[in-house]
Amino acid sequence: MATPHSPQISISEQEKAVLLKITRQTTADFREVCRGRLILEIGKGQPNAKIAQAFNCGVRKVRHWRNKWLKHQATLKQIEADPEKNKHLEKIIRGILSDDPRAGTPSTYSSEEYCQILAIALSPPEESGLPISHWSNRDLAEECKKRGLTAGISARQIGRF
Repeated sequence: MATPHSPQISISEQEKAVLLKITRQTTADFREVCRGRLILEIGKGQPNAKIAQAFNCGVRKVRHWRNKWLKHQATLKQIEADPEKNKHLEKIIRGILSDDPRAGTPSTYSSEEYCQILAIALSPPEESGLPISHWSNRDLAEECKKRGLTAGISARQIGRF
């Protein structure tokens, strides 16, 4: 049974120059450097399994970055063709090499509630009629509940703020 062939990607000289610049920068993000090297290796036409073995990673990872580069290849060609946009090529390539946004749970507390809690924390406890000189997490949580800011904020969550 024959092995499936991975789609071929093409990397222009300008793209290659940008990728090499990223991979050689000492201040570049480690992920960008690794992904840049991976894209450069993929561009040589090697099969995914061989690249995965050389980079000590999974075939799935190589396939992901090959497909992501393929998805943006038309955009990169358009940017290279337009001299005005060409100066943004590095920014676009860094965007391709970055992680996609991940889904997550929405914030439990709004930024307004957060600011109100911080305002209480920055005020002296004596203004609230408490016989203490400094706020503890528990005292601050109880004060927030008393003022009706948050229904069930814990002392631990206050500590995280």
